[in-house]
Amino acid sequence: MKIINSKDIKNKLIKKINTAKKNKKLLIISQGKNPSVLSYKNAILKRCKEYGINYLDKNFGDDKNHFDFIDYCENLENIDGFIILQPLSKNTDLDYLRKNMSFGDLDGFRYDSLGKIMDKNFENLPQTARSIIKFIEYMNIDLKGKDIIIANSTNVIGKPLSMYLNYKKATVTLFNSKTINQKEKIKRADIFISAIGKANFYNSDYFRDGQILIDAGTSFVDGKMYGDIDYDSLENLNIDIVTCKNGVGSITTLSLIESLLFDS
Repeated sequence: MKIINSKDIKNKLIKKINTAKKNKKLLIISQGKNPSVLSYKNAILKRCKEYGINYLDKNFGDDKNHFDFIDYCENLENIDGFIILQPLSKNTDLDYLRKNMSFGDLDGFRYDSLGKIMDKNFENLPQTARSIIKFIEYMNIDLKGKDIIIANSTNVIGKPLSMYLNYKKATVTLFNSKTINQKEKIKRADIFISAIGKANFYNSDYFRDGQILIDAGTSFVDGKMYGDIDYDSLENLNIDIVTCKNGVGSITTLSLIESLLFDS
């Protein structure tokens, strides 16, 4: 097992960020107290403070809904980009927010951003998908003809990422909660990307030598963060793996800052 380190990608992003004027303001919206959301938000806030980025951190209670979100945003000024951290409460309508959020869309949230992705314009890709692509580019993987499985079918990761990979001439399969025969399908894949948020769900039984694994899932057990893949079980396999904490997760916040400063 070879773990792909994010150090080179991080250093490149940091160098780029340090060349920019820090005159943009980020709006971070969340709802409730989901541990994964809180962890991601804290990482964003840490980066903002580290690089002198102006930000507004707004957390809505579970009793609030989409109308409260938009009413709040209508009174804001000088916001250059936003990110809405999901999941939100059940009484908050994502469809309404996708239609009515203003400001620069940094995470492929609005319908116009999703429409651009469908039309092969990937400038507004969600940040997790963007970070996964950065690793694929860093590993210099020729995607043409590759069989890729993504264990995630959401608008946040699976769908936009699959559009990009398909554009690069890979053959992409999206898994959902009802997908059958997962082990045999994953073993046939060249690249497996997971973002299901279930701790250590995939062990060595799912994999074979020669594969590339990218773990973008996060979940918390007794306060400790885990990825979707059980790394300890893979030690005897000849695979390349990007882990959740020191891989995708470690550059997603930097990628967000990059998008704010250069794309918004």
